[in-house]
Amino acid sequence: VFGNWGVIGQPAEKGSRGAWIYDNDGYIGDVSPLVGAEINIDDKTFHSVVVCPVSRPTKQHELSPSGKYWGFEPVAGYFNEGQEGIALYSDPASWPALWPDKMDDPEDPGWSGSWNGFFGKTTTASEECYFVMDDNNDEEFNYAQNNKWGVAFKPDSTNSARNGLGLVVKVRGMQWSDFLAQDCIFWLYEITNTSTTDYSKVVFGMLVGTYVGVTSTEDYHEYDDDYSFFDVGKDLTYTADFDDDCSRNPRWVGPVGVVGYAFLESPGNPYDGIDNDGDADENKLFPATGPFFTEDDFVERLINAGDKVVLIDDDYNRTLATVPAHDTTFYTRGDSIFVSPGSTTLAEGNVILHDGKEIVNPNAYDGVDNDLDGLIDENYYLHYHQIRKDQKGNILIDKFNPVRHKDYINGLGLNDLLIDERRDDGIDNDSDWNPEFDDVGADGLIGTNDRGEGDGVPTPGEPNFDQTDVDESDQIGLTSFEYFTPAREFSMADDEDLWRRLAPGYFEVPSSIVNNKPERGEDGDFIYGSGYFPLRAGETQRFSLALVYGDGGGPNVDIADLLKNRETVQKIYNSDYRFPPAPDKPTLTAVPGDGKVTLYWDRKAEKSFDPVLKTYDFEGYKVYRATDHNFNEVFNITDADGRPISYQPIAQFDLKNGIKGYFRAGEDLYQQSRGASFYLGNDTGLQHSFVDYNVENGRRYFYAVVAYDRGDEPTDIFPKENDKRIDILPTGEVRTFQNTAVVIPHAPVMGYVPPEGSVQLESVESIGTGSIYYKVVDDATMIGHTYRVEFWDTSNDRLDNNNNWDISTDDVGSDGLGPDDPDYPGPDADGTENNGLPDIGEPNIDSKDPEEYFVPITTYYSVRDLTGVTESFMARDTIYVRLTHKHLIDETVVVKDAAGTEIPPSKYTLDLERGKIKGKSPGDLLYGETYYISYQYYPVYKSPYMEGNQNLERGENLDTDIFDGIYLSFNNDWKIEIDTLASGWSDPSKAYMFTIDVIDTYFGTERLLGLRHPSDYKIEFADGIVDTSLEIPEYFVRPIPVNFKIRNVTDDRYIDFIFNDIDRNRKLSPFDEIILVESGNDNQRIYTWDIFFTSMEDTVYTYGPGDTLTIRIKKPFRSGDVFEFTTELPAVSNKTAKQQLDRIKVVPNPYVVATTHELPLPPAITSGRGERKIEFIHLPAGAKVHIFTTRGEHVITLTHDSNIFDGTVAWNLKTKENLDIAAGIYFYVVESSVGKKTGKIAVIK
Repeated sequence: VFGNWGVIGQPAEKGSRGAWIYDNDGYIGDVSPLVGAEINIDDKTFHSVVVCPVSRPTKQHELSPSGKYWGFEPVAGYFNEGQEGIALYSDPASWPALWPDKMDDPEDPGWSGSWNGFFGKTTTASEECYFVMDDNNDEEFNYAQNNKWGVAFKPDSTNSARNGLGLVVKVRGMQWSDFLAQDCIFWLYEITNTSTTDYSKVVFGMLVGTYVGVTSTEDYHEYDDDYSFFDVGKDLTYTADFDDDCSRNPRWVGPVGVVGYAFLESPGNPYDGIDNDGDADENKLFPATGPFFTEDDFVERLINAGDKVVLIDDDYNRTLATVPAHDTTFYTRGDSIFVSPGSTTLAEGNVILHDGKEIVNPNAYDGVDNDLDGLIDENYYLHYHQIRKDQKGNILIDKFNPVRHKDYINGLGLNDLLIDERRDDGIDNDSDWNPEFDDVGADGLIGTNDRGEGDGVPTPGEPNFDQTDVDESDQIGLTSFEYFTPAREFSMADDEDLWRRLAPGYFEVPSSIVNNKPERGEDGDFIYGSGYFPLRAGETQRFSLALVYGDGGGPNVDIADLLKNRETVQKIYNSDYRFPPAPDKPTLTAVPGDGKVTLYWDRKAEKSFDPVLKTYDFEGYKVYRATDHNFNEVFNITDADGRPISYQPIAQFDLKNGIKGYFRAGEDLYQQSRGASFYLGNDTGLQHSFVDYNVENGRRYFYAVVAYDRGDEPTDIFPKENDKRIDILPTGEVRTFQNTAVVIPHAPVMGYVPPEGSVQLESVESIGTGSIYYKVVDDATMIGHTYRVEFWDTSNDRLDNNNNWDISTDDVGSDGLGPDDPDYPGPDADGTENNGLPDIGEPNIDSKDPEEYFVPITTYYSVRDLTGVTESFMARDTIYVRLTHKHLIDETVVVKDAAGTEIPPSKYTLDLERGKIKGKSPGDLLYGETYYISYQYYPVYKSPYMEGNQNLERGENLDTDIFDGIYLSFNNDWKIEIDTLASGWSDPSKAYMFTIDVIDTYFGTERLLGLRHPSDYKIEFADGIVDTSLEIPEYFVRPIPVNFKIRNVTDDRYIDFIFNDIDRNRKLSPFDEIILVESGNDNQRIYTWDIFFTSMEDTVYTYGPGDTLTIRIKKPFRSGDVFEFTTELPAVSNKTAKQQLDRIKVVPNPYVVATTHELPLPPAITSGRGERKIEFIHLPAGAKVHIFTTRGEHVITLTHDSNIFDGTVAWNLKTKENLDIAAGIYFYVVESSVGKKTGKIAVIK
């Protein structure tokens, strides 16, 4: 649990506090950020440290005299204020209508209906949250009466109402479901100075309240035996229970693990001239030239006349100056320095003696260039010989690791991209932006054609550039750490003390840790910091940490597992949080039935592009079921050590693509995963529905359908699958997400009549010879609308179906004319020429491709809702509002205001494809006003998913799309061939035998291969000559006058033909051959079918008027074919219900203490018992159940007020006065419009 005021682990009453594996196993008391700044005003210097309103032990909270918290508070507008909860990527209902920080997007102001993520409108994490807070409530130093300094500091000279320091903090949490990273959560903080004040000394920090063994608000004193260890080399602090026992908390489940706090990203200092993070040499395209620090750089330097010095102005610009021969004062940013040539010595960050101890010169932390070399705060212990000491002088780190710096005097390294790099400079400092994959535009999504997409240069918001590239920050690292005990031994209200604790170079570690081992448990907490650095007006700095958990198999195993997970989070961070993600989540629907649960889901996951592997790597689906919402009962797939690491599905469906069996990890990944693997499936093919019959009526089940990818064996990337999140709130409310569901199977009401399960559609007009059925999958979501089915085929689908479009010769534009054509008018105005894509009008596409045009094969189908819908929407003026449905049909749209007055189309703009509407000009659709829109739409639009569609290289059992509770089943004649049973002679008594197939023959050396044209034909005979076969001199084919014509029945026109008259009698005879010839573009001949005639020996027939031969061809559905249907809704038959009264039952009966169908206590509720429940099943609709004692006293009346799909009413074993009933015998009377039923119930406690 966490709050949008910045505290992780609170509010405590909501549970679960840093819970891991089990909801009640909490590991965290509180984690919250601190931001401090030094302020100079009225010749006074003081420090303000902004805190969060955290509930924790402290000497004094940061409160105003009236009791108001001084500190960070949430900023409105970043979540849906109509519900309780922070904005989550997985829950669009939690998003605001408009994101306040995206209102300046010129193409999509406010990003309505889109996620506002670290990577734009998408995320690579399985889950991401986002909230914003500011320090406007921290009025301590804004009014003189609130502070001991008597100062009235106002941070913003343009806004006197702005208080605090003018800081805004954007906070993101990110988590991955991958089993290698599932024990980690990342927290990213982005702090922006929105004031007009430049702060030259700022520090960020985190306050951590440890508490292994907590659940909610209870106090079992489990906090008093924890220990914390600071691993300075890994920037990691971890906390565990000293005796590895949390049994004082009765709600604790299982063994005790360990929680770690890994410091990942620190603020950067882009002004000091120093390569703080030591990465200057990582840009291989532009090698660094700045020198490394040497020992001599930290030796006092005698300043002589004629020496060059560097001066820094208020904007951190450097200029060279020459030391004159006389005394002078140099003014550099932050200070004035007096120089007497020949006697003044200057040094900065050098090692000095203080009270007999070696320390670094304090001027290494003052933000001033004290030695006039242009570098600010160089530090011997940080930038040359890295040494960290604890409060006792013990060495924590001791290693030589000199970094580069700019040499302003000699002009070296001034253009090094990775010294003083920053994430808002518009420079790809590390040169890792790749135009092939990263040029996706400012919204982070490919294919939206937004600002910057495909322009060949990096744009803010794109991967590997500025804000999305953590390497483009000159990070200063972790600079302080303090452990303190007991936990209340500090004051949240003492800013100067907090500033001291955050001071760089201050490291105080637990005294309970001796020789790297804990000697005792205690109640201790810690603070760590990163500073100092400048934070100028309008600038943003960032820091991040990861919560990392470890095992639960004993102290040694815990720590080893924790350190393994620490390595994982570092890898994710190093890749800019671009850990290979799982595919997009499918949208799951679960339908309860009588003894069954039907699941169905969409295909969204199958179109997922992996932005890290740069490929489409979706592989399949897994279906999970459990009776606990965390699916722990199926968490039973183990690694080689026997540790559960994954979940057992009840069903799995994968692409039929040859990728199957177990994923083969390389040696390193095999060791990292402890021998675990991932089952990729068995080439079953995909399906998008599943019926689970292994369920009991009345019992609650949780389901998840996850999509998974295939991983990547060459790069040792393990397959990923979606998370399966379900939350149970302390109130008992269950929150499911896109790919999860909770369902209780049950019988319908008595007399329920389901709709017919399979209904054949009637054609309005159809050339296709197949059939279509609609089939019911979800009775409850059927709406009884009328629908129309339409088709696209290869002749008009705008696809190069046979892959013969050639970019080098055919990309001539929609006019079909290229530069080599004598009539070429110049480049096409619509931009289709040389755009690299096949377009209508170009050769070898649709009607310009004989094969695609004359052999039209079904490619897509659409379903149009002819009944249409009407919905209301609240206008946002010229900002798009998202409607309920997509793929609207323009000519059906009608918009009216609240008074019923129709709004003319000139007043609004529609995005038909995405289902959005906005005012065309300001004031056309008034902001905040309610309007009504009616329209028809396509619930299924241009879907290729039809059974038997061989045009898809998806390797799946092609089921169709489910909509409004039904799906269509196509018996399409995909193969174009003769329908033998429907073909034949009009007079069977004189019928030559014949065969028909597509022409495939040779004329000389030239092959003539025909096309399978899907038309029916009729050969019509007459008395005399009525037609002449084709003459084709180049093929030596002569014309022959004949007594028949050939009609294309489908198109109702006569066609040409070639007649191979073997006996030259100009009549149809045995062994003659007819080749059908259609006419294409520019009268091009299209050869199609070849009919060959034979007969019994010496049998000759004469054909004349009235004689015909009909050729029927099996034809796929094509453009122009139309089917319409109306769905039949379920109903209730009172007649049937009257005959079924004896089916009414009570379960369980007798009721003995408890049942498996009853629900446990919700998480974070630590007292009481769970649900008690008896159910009356098979009730008539609207029935009342009266319950009485054996003495005839009325206990309670229950009413069936559910829908017809649920014939169950539950009783919680309480009276109408909400008192628990006593054990004993009770009588019930079911009263309904179809009759009565009586019975008795036994309750045994």
